[in-house]
Amino acid sequence: MLAEYFITQICNEYGRSKMKINADAIKELQKIKWTGNIREFRNVIERLIILCDKEINGKDVAAYARPVFE
Repeated sequence: MLAEYFITQICNEYGRSKMKINADAIKELQKIKWTGNIREFRNVIERLIILCDKEINGKDVAAYARPVFE
C-alpha cells in the first residue's frame, strides 16, 4: 500500500501517468532491510520511477533499489 501511495504521489509531482509495480517488485522490496526512515523508502520508489519504463519489476528493484553495501 505504501509503495502504491508513493508511486501515485511522485508520478503526480512529475506530471507522469501512474506507473505500475508488479508482484515481483513488491517481493524484492520486502527483502530489503530498511534501516533508514520512511524517506529512504520514498527515495527508492522515486529512483525506480525515474529509471524504469512503464512498469517496475523485480529486476528493476534488484538493480536500482538495493544498497551497494548490504
